[in-house]
Amino acid sequence: MKRKSLTGFQIESNEDVWLWDDLPELEMEVGYKVKALLHYEQSPFQEISIVETKGFGRMLVLDGTPQVSSKDGFIYNEMITHIAMTTHPEPKYVAMIGGGDCGPAREAVKYGSVQQVEVVEIDERVTEVCKAWMTKEPDSDKIRMTHKDGATWIQGQKKKWDVLLVDRSDPYGPAVSLYKPQFYQNVYESLAKDGIAVFQSGSPYYNLGSLSKTINNLGKYFPIVHAYLCSIPSFPGGIWSFVVASKTWDPLAADLNRLQWQNAKYINPEIFKTSFVLPQYIKQIIERL
Repeated sequence: MKRKSLTGFQIESNEDVWLWDDLPELEMEVGYKVKALLHYEQSPFQEISIVETKGFGRMLVLDGTPQVSSKDGFIYNEMITHIAMTTHPEPKYVAMIGGGDCGPAREAVKYGSVQQVEVVEIDERVTEVCKAWMTKEPDSDKIRMTHKDGATWIQGQKKKWDVLLVDRSDPYGPAVSLYKPQFYQNVYESLAKDGIAVFQSGSPYYNLGSLSKTINNLGKYFPIVHAYLCSIPSFPGGIWSFVVASKTWDPLAADLNRLQWQNAKYINPEIFKTSFVLPQYIKQIIERL
């Protein structure tokens, strides 16, 4: 007999604790065995937990849904960041909506042309909890934190950003506004004349609708739109998708000599190129858009 604890957590009859990520689209759940609950709080926006898991180390959990782990979080951070940063020939002004743990921001400042990285995180407590349990303080004075709703913040940004990274969580709770059609137009208008945006777009297997809708919405504004993939073991299904949208520069023609991969743990020039090679079932969905 299972008895429910905090959102997403269950204590088994033998007292083992599991975190379950519910996937209603597939009528299944993915479970992570928990060694310890290190932190829990209810912020003004969501439940915030830090757990030590058996398989993936420390994990940030929001409203019962895993977000990033200490064991494989570097994959997500590198793949949401380096594609756009390499494609743009001289990114100076970079912004990120979400990413309150500052992992992607640390990747962005590896590019010598960068003058400013602004991280826009709606929940200040996510930033503080990650500092305490997951990451250290940002190690560059180029990184600036702004605690606002990203969908509201971006309405005041016009033709400013060379690169914008949208590290949005699943489309419910405080992130729902980051999936609305108006948001994509605001992203386009926030970018400089040759700007590039990247969106995390979910699992290309169990949540293909998120990927296809993102591509469709961006295609209304950007002349260059590409989906790309990576493998993240702790994420349900193990495969994750991103969409890059560009006003001018095509990542398929990027100068890979600019890629800052020498100290990376996942991306390299070969991964950069092959991440755009899509399985047939995804290509068929995209071709029908």
